[in-house]
Amino acid sequence: MVNLCTISDGNFLTKGLSLYESLLSTSSNFTLHYLLTDDSYESVKKYENEKLKFYSHKDVCENNDTLNQLKETKYDYFCWSLSSYFSKWLLDKNIYESITYIDSDILFYQDIKFVHDTIADKDIGLFRHRMFPLGIYRPEGLFNVGVVYFKNSKIGKEALDWWTDAVLNQKYPGMSSCGDQKYLEFFMYAYPDKVQIDGDIGHGAPWHWQLYNLGDFYSNGHIQWENKKQLMVFSHFSQFKTNFEEDSYVASTNHHCYTPLAEYENNLILKDIHQDYFETLKETKSKYKL
Repeated sequence: MVNLCTISDGNFLTKGLSLYESLLSTSSNFTLHYLLTDDSYESVKKYENEKLKFYSHKDVCENNDTLNQLKETKYDYFCWSLSSYFSKWLLDKNIYESITYIDSDILFYQDIKFVHDTIADKDIGLFRHRMFPLGIYRPEGLFNVGVVYFKNSKIGKEALDWWTDAVLNQKYPGMSSCGDQKYLEFFMYAYPDKVQIDGDIGHGAPWHWQLYNLGDFYSNGHIQWENKKQLMVFSHFSQFKTNFEEDSYVASTNHHCYTPLAEYENNLILKDIHQDYFETLKETKSKYKL
């Protein structure tokens, strides 16, 4: 059984449940543990089943004064802290082989098992910001928190414990430049032989599209990056802004330094990828009466 977790408030439920729907259509042996950071838990818990489990922040955070204080004073940082905290909370309470955190605005095109098979016997799985070479300084960090894997092993739990403590208690100022994200670089140096980075997994995002040849995406699910043909396994639709009343969207509101807005219109495959995501969101919104 593959155990996954995600987090959102009620405003992101359409995206988070679209993540679930994409897993449901591509993967068989998984459970998505979904933490709600507001009171929307009560409205969606009726949709629970063996593949989808909802959790209220009141239960997960009830005994942590630091988290509860952050929720009242620094809500964004409270949410950033939960990526690691909820992953650790699940792993501490259950005998899972591993836990994989996934941002709620991600969509899967292939079986999540492909990610786990690629990570194989490593204890930690990370995915790059591919527009930067590894080893340089970037305030946003060299890795994205969109998908992060920890094996339930000595090293995996040690790394997850470290990340949880560092973010929650706002330690190591040199790594605190982008919420919980830049902290992930520590694992590359602390556990160089225990970390799987990317593998041969294609992953889309606003900061990646300009790097890819997308010509084979709709014919066989592949993209080309640096002369390497890769199966596109998931895409991160960060800063995807919807207006359902006007039946419109903006593909990315905050990453134009990487893929210019015009590219989302001029590249027909890229346009179709984002239109398909918008249609998925509309279908999810209707299905779950959101």
